Amino acid sequence: MKNIIIKTVCVIGLISIASCKKEANQEQTSVNDTIIQFKEISFDIEEQQNELYFVNNKQVTLFASTDTIKSQIKTIENSPSQRIFLVNESDEFYEVNYFSYGSNPLSYNGFVKKKHFKMKDDFSLESVDLNEIRYSNLNGVYDDQSKSFEKYGTVKLISKQSYLQNRRKGNTTFIFSTRNIETNSQTGVYSFSTNSGEQVEVPIKATSEETGLEYLATPIGFSPVLQSYVFRVNEDNETIYSFYSKRNAQEKIQYKSTLPIYNKESQQFAELTNNNDVGCLLVISGLDNNFRFKEKLLANFTNFKIVPNTLFWINEKSLIVEAVHTNQKDDVSKSEYLLIEFNL
Repeated sequence: MKNIIIKTVCVIGLISIASCKKEANQEQTSVNDTIIQFKEISFDIEEQQNELYFVNNKQVTLFASTDTIKSQIKTIENSPSQRIFLVNESDEFYEVNYFSYGSNPLSYNGFVKKKHFKMKDDFSLESVDLNEIRYSNLNGVYDDQSKSFEKYGTVKLISKQSYLQNRRKGNTTFIFSTRNIETNSQTGVYSFSTNSGEQVEVPIKATSEETGLEYLATPIGFSPVLQSYVFRVNEDNETIYSFYSKRNAQEKIQYKSTLPIYNKESQQFAELTNNNDVGCLLVISGLDNNFRFKEKLLANFTNFKIVPNTLFWINEKSLIVEAVHTNQKDDVSKSEYLLIEFNL
């Protein structure tokens, strides 16, 4: 009799467990049935406006609806292979059209929390490819087919604080004041002697044969690294720098549109100047056996211009500079800061 009671209890227990499992499965099925799925949309983004950008590089949840409990979700992160456009907004959420490209493309209408995103700024360098170039020249080999600086290094945004903390770290003074340049006001020339005793004269004022404009020369000093006397020449609000060899009067004068910055450790010069056509030009140079500039790398960046006199070495292979979006003209109130790293 006792065995019969025990068996009966066990059977009832098993039936109860099976019933509970069935109810749990039914409940789970019911919950799954109520999950709000993502709405798929077309990849046609011709009319899309108001692009959104991540505030930082943290992962963010994309929801299928503002009901975060019942929504299908997708984890997204800051990536160049995706774009997000604003459709509508509420107090807490942005309704967005989300496009992800690559090997498994997908496009959803969904919702993200507003605190993770900001609106596109037409003057922000975050919205452009900083490594895009029009052409480059490495050790005399011209290349207008490769459109990325990444074969030589990288360009990326840094904070203003980082820029201010690191500027002048790697710059080395290479031009020093000198008393060896004489001024003759009567004849209107500066003069100096070469190592072999030849006398070189530089007109204080003269008229350019090419432009017909008057220019004014001012001595800056002497560069032991270049074995040259350096003059600044102003002509109709334009400035160039001329380098006269102290070693040999027959050496051709070297000209620069800006004074390069010098890094003693790598014995390299860097120039970054705005191009009248597009973007800006980076030039990295060394020295040849005659103490003349020898260009190693030239690259024409297309998506940013620089604020003059803000370029600094921070180590042998890194430069920092203040830059602006090419959409900006004369207004540089919206400037950002770049780190340029290269391998030569």
